[in-house]
Amino acid sequence: MEKKLVFGDFLVKISHLNGDRKPWNDILKDYLADFMTTAKAKELWKIQVEKQIFTIKTWFNSQNIVYYDDLTREKARNYTEWRGKKSASTVNKELLRLRAVIKFADKFLGLPQNFAFEGINVSETSENTRLVTPFSIAECKKLLKWLERKPYFHDMILLMLLTGMESKAVNLMSKEWWNVKAKLLFVFPQKISGVIDAKTQHRARKIPINKTMLEVFNRGYIFEKQSRKFNMRCQKLFKKCSLQTGIKNIHCHRFRHTFASQALSAGYDVVRVSKLLGHKNINVTLKHYADFIFSESDAGFEGMVKIHKEWFKFLSDKYFAT
Repeated sequence: MEKKLVFGDFLVKISHLNGDRKPWNDILKDYLADFMTTAKAKELWKIQVEKQIFTIKTWFNSQNIVYYDDLTREKARNYTEWRGKKSASTVNKELLRLRAVIKFADKFLGLPQNFAFEGINVSETSENTRLVTPFSIAECKKLLKWLERKPYFHDMILLMLLTGMESKAVNLMSKEWWNVKAKLLFVFPQKISGVIDAKTQHRARKIPINKTMLEVFNRGYIFEKQSRKFNMRCQKLFKKCSLQTGIKNIHCHRFRHTFASQALSAGYDVVRVSKLLGHKNINVTLKHYADFIFSESDAGFEGMVKIHKEWFKFLSDKYFAT
């Protein structure tokens, strides 16, 4: 019977510490088991992490990497080329995951340090960056009208348009985040662990609760218990919505971009918008999220600000009054 040691909170086989060649399939299996045991919100991340592990396994097979010491710097450099036209964000997250697995093997499985992937990442370009176009005001109205028959989805999307909350945030949101007395919504009040979600730790923030948000809270639909991620449950719904409304490319992250661009177009200060989005600095906001929307008015900058101010006023204070 094979002996085992307790290493931290993880069981480690003695053979792992004796210099035996360790197969990557076993390392990835051990990593996934440990991650799912220790990471907070593990059920929400499970599908994403398992998908990354599957991609990594496929790459290992393509490079004939079977054992831990088969991974070399030369082979590691091939990863980004192997991923082809995948977005820089997707590939860089997979590289983070690979480095996390290697660190896990070193720290908890007693394997030698391996720096094959250190410093390897993908620079963002116009070709490998997913460009997100904000919805117009007319499209927002049409979407919300179409969703009225599905109050859970309607109120979640409305909340995203009001706050710029990401799909991860609305997935994890609970009543404890809402301080109605202080009129503040605390987004990510506790840090979330996990390599893929490391940036979440910078996104803890407070969002003022306006009249519409308070009504959304009181309606209570957003707190329905769901067995699947909100983003995943939306996919079929958005396809149907797109067919019936004519609005193309509907996805959750587009609502976050819409909030940012509409807020700036309404005259909000970029620092304020950046803080509401939970960005580390305003450069992230300006580079990836902020577009001024002149198409709503032919009266230039002043017309744009006037129209979007009126839209935000309606959305924040009068939406349920109509």
